[in-house]
Amino acid sequence: MVVRIPLSEFNERLSEFIRSRIGADRAYIAGRVVFWRLTGLGIVAFGIGAAIGLAFYGYSYVVGNSGNLTLLSSELSKALSTVELRAAAEGLVQVEPHEISLAKGQTVAFDSNSRVRLDPTANIQVNGEIQVQAPSISSPSGTSPRVPPRTPTITNFTVFKRVPFGNGVIMTGWVFLTSIQKAPSSQYCYYTENTDISDVDIVLDIAENQKMETPKTVPKGFDMVAAFSRCVWFKGENP
Repeated sequence: MVVRIPLSEFNERLSEFIRSRIGADRAYIAGRVVFWRLTGLGIVAFGIGAAIGLAFYGYSYVVGNSGNLTLLSSELSKALSTVELRAAAEGLVQVEPHEISLAKGQTVAFDSNSRVRLDPTANIQVNGEIQVQAPSISSPSGTSPRVPPRTPTITNFTVFKRVPFGNGVIMTGWVFLTSIQKAPSSQYCYYTENTDISDVDIVLDIAENQKMETPKTVPKGFDMVAAFSRCVWFKGENP
């Protein structure tokens, strides 16, 4: 079926308007397509530029820190090579051990020309018997009768008795005010043990004047009664 539209001025204007509108729509659609294409290309170019900029920034940061670290290391090495350490120490030097034990049969002798002096506040501690023999003085015949040698009196000394006990020893001290005493003025007994630390020893008071004491702290497993029975108390005139 064919419809024939009569040609008139109005129809010509209408068809011209429709053609121009279609052309305008085509141009609008083409413009939008071009716009979004250019926008996409701009975003891609921006991303590539940002990535390259970040890469260069990171590289410059790493290189800059490496240079700073190298400079710091060189300055530190230079400072350590020129530094000088000076120190002064003050104090008392102690010699260990404080006691020297002699084996059976050993003796200690002094040179005849030597002189021994003791501090007036010093205490003489002897583990066993002590004897002092005064030198004999010979006088020519016909002079005054010989005076028997006089043994000097020793004051304020302690005689120690040592008995092994466990990992240490039981020490009993007999305190004499003078060497002419028949019996000690006082006695005391204690337990001592050397530890792995050279400056620290275990010392535990056990008894005084044959009376057992009760310390505040006692090592675990330590038998106070057995330790008290090992104390060597004075029983006669000869220590």
